[in-house]
Amino acid sequence: MQEITTINNLVMSKAEAIAFACNYLIDELMALATRYDGLRDYYDIAIIGYSGDGIESLLPAEGFHSIAHLATIAPEMRDYTFICKDAIEEDCSTTYSIRPWIDAKATGATPMFEALTVVADLVERWCNEPANRQSFPPMVFNISDGEPTDATIDEMISIAERIKSSSTKDGNTLLFNIHLGANTVQRPVTFPREYNYTSECPHQNMLFRMSSILPKSLESAIEGQRAEQGPYRCVAFNASFGELMSILNIGSESVKRN
Repeated sequence: MQEITTINNLVMSKAEAIAFACNYLIDELMALATRYDGLRDYYDIAIIGYSGDGIESLLPAEGFHSIAHLATIAPEMRDYTFICKDAIEEDCSTTYSIRPWIDAKATGATPMFEALTVVADLVERWCNEPANRQSFPPMVFNISDGEPTDATIDEMISIAERIKSSSTKDGNTLLFNIHLGANTVQRPVTFPREYNYTSECPHQNMLFRMSSILPKSLESAIEGQRAEQGPYRCVAFNASFGELMSILNIGSESVKRN
């Protein structure tokens, strides 16, 4: 995650890009939860970081935070200016003001199994809370640029199955696995079809098997450029920052539909 990438000519590490994406999404969810009479408590959010330094909550405390609670501890806005091209290919700039809810961290190993074990405990407790039983099930986005360093393929698939088996009355927890690519010519693969996916890469096959099948109710969120219909797996390989943002936005799409 320390590898350098660019977002519209703004240079940053992959870890910083992921932090930006998460911060942007939290701000968007807070905006979606805001009504004329105040903030509606529509979401619970947890962000777990894993690296050579271990497993930790990247928000101020362990576990889930309601959107209403986050509003009470919101940090000051920070400006990010991106250079882009306008309609006649001249340079222009766009500035986003977002809150830095989390900071970028990336060191050493990739203890993905341990992190997903923490996530499994979190979503199981959340799903079993009586107040959450009627809710849309949790959506877990596992974002990494490397292979797990603390488990075998079978162990990774097993912990993924445990996460996906937790459920509310509205369905099972959805697990998305997103492998971030480098600035290379490797072709990204996002939401491959369930029936015709093949890969010679053991890591890609593992992530495919770990991932949920996208529910029919969310298929329209990704079918704009699709020649074939689903079902699709909730996985991406060699994803760019733009593709990461599109996948995370499915989280807000799910709430718009419920």
